[in-house]
Amino acid sequence: MIVTIPSNLNSSTMHYILSSAITPDLVPIDNEIIFDFSFLHFIEPVGVTILGNLAQWLLKRNVKVTFRYPSNYPPAIKYLDDSTFFEKYTGQKISLSASQRSTTIPLQLVAYQDSYQWLDNKLVTWLASRLNLTRASLGDIKVCFQEIFNNINDHSKEHIGCFFAQHYPAKNEVNIAISDFGIGIPSNVQSVIPGLTDSLAIQKATEQGFSTKSTPGNRGAGLDVLVKNVVKNNQGWVYIHSNHGIVKCKLGHNNDIAMEPSDISGFYPGTLFEIVLRTDTIEHVEEEEFEW
Repeated sequence: MIVTIPSNLNSSTMHYILSSAITPDLVPIDNEIIFDFSFLHFIEPVGVTILGNLAQWLLKRNVKVTFRYPSNYPPAIKYLDDSTFFEKYTGQKISLSASQRSTTIPLQLVAYQDSYQWLDNKLVTWLASRLNLTRASLGDIKVCFQEIFNNINDHSKEHIGCFFAQHYPAKNEVNIAISDFGIGIPSNVQSVIPGLTDSLAIQKATEQGFSTKSTPGNRGAGLDVLVKNVVKNNQGWVYIHSNHGIVKCKLGHNNDIAMEPSDISGFYPGTLFEIVLRTDTIEHVEEEEFEW
């Protein structure tokens, strides 16, 4: 099976490659898949995460995965190479000059059990360095991403999130994408509240106090913390796509959170989070000094 990567790979154009490689029942389409990058012109951070999650999922199921790309290494291929995509899934970079960019956290696979330490040592450390902020300034942001990993633990059989981040200094933005393949948010929510569309099930999952966990002690703070901290406090935005549902969360009138739920024919076999943080609205917090 040859899967052609579209010229611009993002959350709107990803459905073709996903449906070409995986059935809605989470079964590989073929036991050998070739991804053809010949027409790729531009790839957004979320596209890197989607490709990484897809390749990882297929390889784990013993699918032979290979890549075709132009020999002149156009910018989009170099970006993927610098993001460690090819090295991670073929064992080597395609160019000797490929190197990690200071503006990115390269493609990472983060297991839930390692997420607390990883958020401290990797994400918060990188953001503090990039944005010239103290680690204390990023406390709310760290909590946001821990809730995403809690969600992955709740809704994914893999319990692993595929992560990629890109800093755009000129736009005062950090774009972060995290993906997992599993049963998705809607399936769990619909088991508690039957009849909801996929998008309304996702929206329900973002409500304060809602949980599919029957035992209060097993409940995290919830995805409402993610939405409030990113949208209301940071003035960024959140995009969640799971199964056939999409919910876009952005700042509305009177500083309220506006949610745009929609259901589409395209299927995401798990949950995809795309978060855009504004870097110019993060409050600088001095580190506390402890005396012993």
